Amino acid sequence: MAQEVRLDVLGEPCPYPLVMAKQKINQVAPGGRLVVDFDCTQATESLPRWAAEAGHIIEEFVKIGPAQWRIVIRRQGDAAERIRPEDYHCTIPSER
Repeated sequence: MAQEVRLDVLGEPCPYPLVMAKQKINQVAPGGRLVVDFDCTQATESLPRWAAEAGHIIEEFVKIGPAQWRIVIRRQGDAAERIRPEDYHCTIPSER
């Protein structure tokens, strides 16, 4: 298992950033980091929500371009992440 895994899902539509992040976190050693670069607006809510619900730590969540973001997730625990049918359902982020 790696201490850091990078995932570039720029250009990938929802739900792929979430689905691919759940797959890649399994390659990260407990205490290691998953760095995800994405431009899917829905993922600005789905990625941090999943990370928090799974008990992982969000170390960084920043805008890196006009419509691009980076989230850095520190893996907690050693349980394998599983993709669920509801992961394939996308919602539009609420207006703020």
